[in-house]
Amino acid sequence: MSRYVCLDSSVLIKLLTWEEGSNAAAFLMERIIESGRTIVLPAFAWAEVGSVLRQKARRKEITPEEAEEAWRMFGRLKIITYLENEKVSAAAWDIAVKENLSTLYDAAYLAVAEIAARESEGGVCEFWTADERLVNTLGGRKKYVKLLQEI
Repeated sequence: MSRYVCLDSSVLIKLLTWEEGSNAAAFLMERIIESGRTIVLPAFAWAEVGSVLRQKARRKEITPEEAEEAWRMFGRLKIITYLENEKVSAAAWDIAVKENLSTLYDAAYLAVAEIAARESEGGVCEFWTADERLVNTLGGRKKYVKLLQEI
């Protein structure tokens, strides 16, 4: 088993707030912690998570206090490592082009998972997402991509 796992912001938000799929995200996080793995994320992920929390608070899906607590909880996740370098941006661009992805956000997560896999003894870094659209777009071509709903 790889020492790394990559989580999409969609999974992190489900972990930090209560919504459909939150139980699955909590179960996944328990498995990650128990196995001693490190979560790898693109360097911008903290801003993406924070932005979603702010949007949820502004739309009154959660209270400002809940958003603040979720943000603090995210900051306390000490098993996160952020990756950012030319390899990530170049790989993200290549993946976006090859897989016909409209944004580099999703491609950056995939790039991080692929880079972490190359640096891992197990040679695989699972990428977990709650984004069915992304999984469907990839059409099974990236075997390391896992849909949270199927955990």
